[in-house]
Amino acid sequence: MLSVVIPSYYNAQCLELTLRSLTRQTLPAGLYEVVVVYDGCPVPERLDELRHTVPFRLTELPLPARRGRSAARNAGIRAARGDRVLLLDNDSLCPPDLLARHHETGEKHPDAVVMGGRGELAAQGWAVLREVSDGGPLPTAPPGGHDVRAATIQDEPWLYGFSHNLSVGRAEALAVGLFDEDFGTRWGGEDLDFSYRLFRHLGRDAAKFHYEPSILCWHLPHYRDLERTYADHRESLAHLRDKHRHFEVELVSGLPEVLAGSLADIAARVADYRTVMDICRREKLCSAEPWRPVAERLLGDGSRALCVGYDTAPLAGPNGMTFDYGRPVTDTNLHLLGVDVPFAEGTFDAVLSTDFWRLLRLPDLLPFIAESLTVAGTLLLAASDELTDRGPALGFDPLTDLDYFTDLLAPAFRVTREAVPGTGTVLTVVPAGRERRPGRARRGTPAA
Repeated sequence: MLSVVIPSYYNAQCLELTLRSLTRQTLPAGLYEVVVVYDGCPVPERLDELRHTVPFRLTELPLPARRGRSAARNAGIRAARGDRVLLLDNDSLCPPDLLARHHETGEKHPDAVVMGGRGELAAQGWAVLREVSDGGPLPTAPPGGHDVRAATIQDEPWLYGFSHNLSVGRAEALAVGLFDEDFGTRWGGEDLDFSYRLFRHLGRDAAKFHYEPSILCWHLPHYRDLERTYADHRESLAHLRDKHRHFEVELVSGLPEVLAGSLADIAARVADYRTVMDICRREKLCSAEPWRPVAERLLGDGSRALCVGYDTAPLAGPNGMTFDYGRPVTDTNLHLLGVDVPFAEGTFDAVLSTDFWRLLRLPDLLPFIAESLTVAGTLLLAASDELTDRGPALGFDPLTDLDYFTDLLAPAFRVTREAVPGTGTVLTVVPAGRERRPGRARRGTPAA
């Protein structure tokens, strides 16, 4: 059986249209049920007639207080009787074949996450909206560009796991702990978190995520407080990034429209960085080992250092941290790029990156520098001759023009260079207007 779970918070006019569209499904009524969870809002009286005439089993669960979309969805999933759950919103207008398509795909691929397409009914114009509201047929296909996933799903399908038209095995949903209720009543982010945990649970196997744009639902227009929505979205994405602390999630940021338009680019960057990390690990590039003598001189005992690259463990002292992609994730070794880090201002004396900074795309390199000089007073950028020589043959495009790079940073940062014969060059970067504090990260220096 397919269980359709719909969280609802007001917008009863949308919910009514959504439920009416579910009465016209080609899937036999005995093969699906609908569970509506009212998130602390009144059960709408306008559904009194409809609720007694629907051909399917309809369960309505009112929560005594508003708890947010995650809690509402979780209550619906727990109450579901089916072995597969279809997540819709209360503004998801369903073509007659929507449930049959989800059911059929789920029967063929029981452990798959099925992501359907989405069209914006408002983009069709008021006349179409009026016709649909009066019970007329839905449009057959959205105009191009209204579903941000249509261009490419890339290798990071979890980024596209929007919960307004997504089906998953109930057992899989329970296995990952359902939706995170810590997102509270804020808008956004909870579906990406759920999808990302499914992605990890399924072994990061992109083939288990099926994007079928022809399994289409239509988003009904309704009022939204944009200022509050944007504030909610920023907080939700910050919670998402802080929760997972992994480069796969670190790049997810931006206002809803900006984020939606950049998902394909984010997915491509995540996939590229994963490839870069794999090659560096295999080819023993971006290693801190050749830099140990100069790093130990500049970092002292490393007790308050953040070291980024490979083979960095010997450089980080007892109060230090590493972003070492060649070692497993631990409390003191995160797999972050450094563009959004979970550390307070002044946590470290210095940040050291051994070559990996040269493989960051410029939109990620500049935030890495800014973040580094927020959490530390000094940034040390090591540029090896080896990466310059070997990188292009491995498909890399490392930053090599250190003169241009120094000039690029000049308006905001002071950069000094030290040649290390037989190894490369170390750039010391501090905010403009002050020198690096002498001995700031040396052995015996007290923590700030």
